[in-house]
Amino acid sequence: MRSILLLQTSTDPVIAVDFNPVDANSLVSIGKSHLAFWTLEGSNLTKKQGVFDKQEKPKFVLSMTFAENGDLITGDSNGNIFLWSRGSNKITQAVLGVHAGGIFALTFSKTGRLLSGGGRDSRIVEMDSSLNPTGVFIELSAWYGPVRTLITGPGDILIVGTTQGDILQGQLGSDFNPLVQSHGDEFWGLAAHPQSHHFLTGGRDGNVFLWDSLTRRLVWAENLSEEIICATFYPAVVTSIAPVSNHTETGGDENVGGGDLADSVPVVALGAASGRWIVLDAVLHQIIAAHHESSEPIQCLAYSPNGQFIALGGRDNSIYVYNVTARGTKYSRLGKCSGHSSFVLHLDWSEDSQYIRSVSGDYELLYWSVANCRQVASTSSMRDVRWASQHCTLGFDVAGIWASDSDGTDINAVCRSHSTRLLATADDFGQVNLFRYPTCQLKSEPRSYGGHSSHVTNVDFLFDDSRLISIGGADMAILQWEVIT
Repeated sequence: MRSILLLQTSTDPVIAVDFNPVDANSLVSIGKSHLAFWTLEGSNLTKKQGVFDKQEKPKFVLSMTFAENGDLITGDSNGNIFLWSRGSNKITQAVLGVHAGGIFALTFSKTGRLLSGGGRDSRIVEMDSSLNPTGVFIELSAWYGPVRTLITGPGDILIVGTTQGDILQGQLGSDFNPLVQSHGDEFWGLAAHPQSHHFLTGGRDGNVFLWDSLTRRLVWAENLSEEIICATFYPAVVTSIAPVSNHTETGGDENVGGGDLADSVPVVALGAASGRWIVLDAVLHQIIAAHHESSEPIQCLAYSPNGQFIALGGRDNSIYVYNVTARGTKYSRLGKCSGHSSFVLHLDWSEDSQYIRSVSGDYELLYWSVANCRQVASTSSMRDVRWASQHCTLGFDVAGIWASDSDGTDINAVCRSHSTRLLATADDFGQVNLFRYPTCQLKSEPRSYGGHSSHVTNVDFLFDDSRLISIGGADMAILQWEVIT
């Protein structure tokens, strides 16, 4: 492929460029305060600006499509649709107020009907060949977010992409079901189920998703209407809770993801940016407990291995410890650990559930006695303590994960495998790194794996170490990696 021509069209953003399907030398560009008709003659382009004449010029021309005869149809930020006859740069027909808000998608159905997808109103509207509304439309659930892109599938099927990152399939006049669901904002909350191949994610969009790693499908979804930062499952306890049908709009079968979930851990705890922490029934996905510690976010949380305590690290530099009874459904405050001079980022429990270690934003590693919620002054006394997990990014066993030029914020999360032989890290460079554990030698060389297009926010091994789950920040992606030993 070689470049024929390089030309700056505007100082403002250009959203799309497309060739006229009936004229290979004609193309159109749209964007902010921008609609231009271009004619390609050899290696030269001539330009005509779109003339809105008596119509209000929109701030953005957001979408376009071509009719079979080469006429251009545009949708804009005012919710209007304009027809531009082939060869003309003036409006031939105006259809005003089709949507409340911008029109982000335009396409023709197999029967020649124009379909428009709105932003603010989340509607898909049908128009006939003369651009008259037929009265047929559908309004998507707010759960999925507004329409961002729209294409036709086989027969009468429509495929819709939304601002939430979801892909839906359906027909006008009937329900749309999700093909793909995802978080609509950065997410840091990740917890692997301790007895099955499920894992849970929670994010800034307030969504909490339970996934099946084997089928790569969503089991259930809930929106808690507040930013979720961290998550942890109650440790493995066999329960007798029976599975129930999925009451959310996932469109999946109620038994998707297998039946082992109902026979295992029923409880998951979530930390929120509001300072609240919430306990969900992991089968019914209903809130069974909620507590509010402070106005500062809960950054990390973890149950003790024996299931008798939960510890929560806050942005207010404190760790809160609660007694846990009734298999994770009842909570009472035990105490508060104070001593960090910066926010608490990560914490681990000792195998005997008697101690906690924690790392703060100023790179401080502290140890705590659960019995009295006081700091252990003699760190040497902690030397032989066995730890149930490795989420703290500092310490002798993880000294080798840091590069010589690291500023201390490059690694967002670490996780030790259940076999205790491997350590995974999530970094700011889009890499998932795998070390042997312990990683005591300074500047140890990991095996690094790309896949994320932005910083990796968290990693977690599944209960049997068969897979590693990684989640991304700006890319809002979930990747699962097969662990080959």
